[in-house]
Amino acid sequence: MRLLVAADSGVAAAVTEAVRRRLPRVDIDEVRTAAAGLALLDDADADAGFDCVVSADDVGATDALEFLAAVRKRDAALPFLVVAGGDCEVTASDALDAGVTDYVRVRGPEGYDEVAARVERAVTASGRRPVDPSLVYERVFEQILEGACLYDRDGRFILVSDFLAGLYGATPAELEGERSRLVETIREERPGDPYQRLLDGETDSLEGETELVTPDGESRILSYRFAPLRMAGEVVGVIGVSRDVTERQEREQKLNRAREEYQELIDGMNDTVWVIDIDSHILAVNETAVELLGYSRDELLSMTVHDIDAGLSDDEASALVTQMPTDGTQVFTVHRAKDGREIPVEISSSLVTYRGETVVLSVARDITTRKRYEAELREQNRLLETQRDELGVLNQVVRHDVRNDLQLVTAYAELLAEYVDDGDAREYVEIVRRRANHAVELTKTARDMAEMMSTRGVETKPVPLRGVLDAELASVRDTAPDANVAVDGEVPPVTVLADDMLGSVFRNILMNAIQHTDEDEPTVDVSVTHAEREDRVVVRVADDGRGVPDERKDAIFAKDEKGLESRGTGLGLYLVQSLVEKYGGDVWVEDNDPSGSVFAVELRLVDGGQSDSDQSSPTRS
Repeated sequence: MRLLVAADSGVAAAVTEAVRRRLPRVDIDEVRTAAAGLALLDDADADAGFDCVVSADDVGATDALEFLAAVRKRDAALPFLVVAGGDCEVTASDALDAGVTDYVRVRGPEGYDEVAARVERAVTASGRRPVDPSLVYERVFEQILEGACLYDRDGRFILVSDFLAGLYGATPAELEGERSRLVETIREERPGDPYQRLLDGETDSLEGETELVTPDGESRILSYRFAPLRMAGEVVGVIGVSRDVTERQEREQKLNRAREEYQELIDGMNDTVWVIDIDSHILAVNETAVELLGYSRDELLSMTVHDIDAGLSDDEASALVTQMPTDGTQVFTVHRAKDGREIPVEISSSLVTYRGETVVLSVARDITTRKRYEAELREQNRLLETQRDELGVLNQVVRHDVRNDLQLVTAYAELLAEYVDDGDAREYVEIVRRRANHAVELTKTARDMAEMMSTRGVETKPVPLRGVLDAELASVRDTAPDANVAVDGEVPPVTVLADDMLGSVFRNILMNAIQHTDEDEPTVDVSVTHAEREDRVVVRVADDGRGVPDERKDAIFAKDEKGLESRGTGLGLYLVQSLVEKYGGDVWVEDNDPSGSVFAVELRLVDGGQSDSDQSSPTRS
């Protein structure tokens, strides 16, 4: 074989050295320019012509593709290889389009061995030189990426591939004549000396997997296959082919562990988990699905979604699977158990990759309990609506009928007082009047309580504080003319967050102050100040009554909680606290000096407490 190498001295020397290592009998001519290479091609005769040209990407002032075009004019079938360096301007696609036989990019010294292999391949494929069959077999044996070898009858190496020698950390020459660890391991592990049975012709092959410890102490898993080598009808040795499957087994073990962990994970879920293909077949389920539906796992894996879905038609169920959006979907349906039970479920599904295929992963949650709660909630809501309607009727009776009758009693009591001269009798009439007025106040409280209870929630709105407070002060003065009710300074024109029942808050606190006193002419002082927080205002109502002990300051706001010797119902202050808390405010009681109590109501201001001078009071009369 004759080879022409056109390149600078460094590349030419590297190509020459690599080719001669591989093909010792090759003749190589080196040139530095394309012109010199063309001159050699022109001078070569037919018997001593070149079998291949190897060119760098640029040869002197000529690039490889221009050199190729000139070579092709002289010999269209001559193999032409381009060796490209790291900064090559000739790309592989350009070179192959131009018609080069092969293109090799070299990134290091070992790359030139690949150039030599490509040269041998190109010349062989061109048919320009006859190929020695033994050389081909030798090259194939050297290049095979498996542990190929030939053993003698005693299990010693006769011929060893480079790949297998590398596994042992040696060269083929170093292993020749050595006993095979693999053969010895197989003889130890398997009964009856299977290697000898191959030699005796009792079996035609021997294969399996085993663990082999290499000379450096590393444990590897080998897959092997042995077959007898017969010559003239006699077994003279054994051909062995082995493959290192350590990494494959490690991957399989990791995959199996991952699958086991995945199965443990989904089996541990309280919801049922389903893997379904596009044809609606069930591919995998978790243990919860097996327990809930009563089928065995094998039974479920032989079924489709149509066999268990009782809430969707077959077409609807198939459409959900085949038309699954990429972002998943949610559906409510019913699963039918093996015993006929129907279980309402909420299913969340999404597309996933399972064993290389796109499938639907569905998680179905048993919502039987939720459905029962929803039914109970609907029934409770129905009962609440009925109670709310009945409370409205009661509120109307208290607000109109009872209150009107009590006001009539009050009016007649006042008329009767004018005709009674006896002191004791007049006192009795006054008691009737006071109690009737008190009962009227109770109807107002009862009305407000009923209205608060019938409201689903409080929607606060801007309410002018001064108008509401002034209206309630006037009402109390009419109801209790003997009381001295005064305001410290002026009520500021601020707007607070409340609703139409804000007047009930002040009315109950004012009446509480009048009722809880031993004085014939009780004194009540009202003041309005800003709280420590700039967005709040505090209304204080001070009385000269018996006061509230410290241990009862919180308890008096509880429902049905009455003060000592109280004539009230215990609902007024509970109503006050309920309303104020819904407004986002606060209410508390303090000690008055020298005696009595101070009830403080803190309310939120609207936008810094804008003026309410142009707003009318929403308080009802």
